[in-house]
Amino acid sequence: MLLAHRIKSIRISKKLTQIDMSERLDIEQATYSGYERMGGNLTFSTIIRIAEALECSVAFLVDINSKIYDENEWRLSFIEE
Repeated sequence: MLLAHRIKSIRISKKLTQIDMSERLDIEQATYSGYERMGGNLTFSTIIRIAEALECSVAFLVDINSKIYDENEWRLSFIEE
């Protein structure tokens, strides 16, 4: 899974729209939409801002191999291993 898809999946799981995210990030909705299309081109500072807007950790956000979209469930998966 690409970072862009992970961002979108987490956003949707939190029932947020692209407009909600653009408002949280104080950017245009079109700019945010680009993040969900081309997440690989994001700077680290932008990734931090997106994680904050999604109210999750950067580690959870960038775990592109995970199909878990709830951070608490994600953390439990490490404890169980």
